[in-house]
Parts: sequence; C-alpha cells; structure tokens
Amino acid sequence: MYEYLIGYVTQITPEFLVLEVQGVGYKLFVGNPYRYEINKKKLVKIFVHEAVSETEISLYGLYDAEDKELFEKLILVKGIGPKSALAILANEDHSGLVDAINHDDVAYLKKFPKIGPKAAQQIILDLKGKMNLFSDNPTEPVVKPASNRNLADALDALSALGYSTKVIAKIKPELEDQESMTTDHYLSYGLKLLMKK
Repeated sequence: MYEYLIGYVTQITPEFLVLEVQGVGYKLFVGNPYRYEINKKKLVKIFVHEAVSETEISLYGLYDAEDKELFEKLILVKGIGPKSALAILANEDHSGLVDAINHDDVAYLKKFPKIGPKAAQQIILDLKGKMNLFSDNPTEPVVKPASNRNLADALDALSALGYSTKVIAKIKPELEDQESMTTDHYLSYGLKLLMKK
C-alpha cells in the first residue's frame, strides 16, 4: 500500500522510530534507528513495508529502495518474518549477504540472530541466483562527542534485533575500546564484529 513516507523523525528507540507526516506519527520498525536523528526541521524519506497479520498491522521502515527490495525478497522466504529480515538488513554489508546467498555460505547466514541452519539453507534455496547486486555505498557518519549513552543505545539496539546478551557481551569490550562514536557508528561497528565471530 505504502511506498515511502516523508516526514520528521520525532522519536528514536532501539527498536523503532516515529516519523511525523503532516501531523500523524507513524511508528516504523527499523533495523538501525540510530541511522536517523531527531530533527523537526529536516525532512526524511523512509521507504516502508506494511505487514498485516491476524493480530496487528505494522510498518517496517527501510533506508532506501534497494533495502526495501531486499527486505521484500527476504520475507518471501519460508520461515523469515519481517523482524528477522530487519535484523539481516541492519548490517549494511548487503553485497556480503548477496555473495553468501549465491555461494551457499550457510556459516555466514547463521551469524544473523534467529537464523539457524535450516533457515539459512531455505534463504539460499529460495534466493540463490535471484538477487541483484546491491550497491553498498555507506556514508560515514559525522562523529559527535560520544558518551556511554551512545554505546548503551547501540547495545540495546543489538538486543532489539535479536542478538543474545551472551553474544553482545563478547564484542562489548572491543566497542568500549573505540574512540568517540555516534550510536549509529557503534551499532554498525558492532554488527561488523558480530559477522566476524
């Protein structure tokens, strides 16, 4: 139904953000809410996918058209729901994901939360050879003076994506050793570390 929404980000939590569009606040579940910032003067365009179930209607926010296309391919895979797809997309290395699918790399896919061997095999079975090469041009975030709050928010976001406390604890010391970072940068770096474990 919706392709995208343009509005102002008015609230950010580890799991979702609120985008105000002409006086209406839309709750959007996003993979990395800290990619955005609360700013009532700057319009933001977020691609959306509406998911309807017996018990609820949810909106999932995607960073761009490529993310939306990839998200919609992932949720067609048996056993992959919108939240699992978001967790996969939170890692901005989409070319690595596509490469893993096209080269039967089950080990890589199992690094995502709640993706076991069967789900990884199903992703490969359903999507191998059907993935376009997604361009991966992440922009470096502006580094602001960080506080422990930025790191804490990033760790909360990893937990909201489905990573266990035990797994997060393994990378926490390495994140703490980093110089000042934004929450987005901590989260992106944490996701990269998790994919290496």
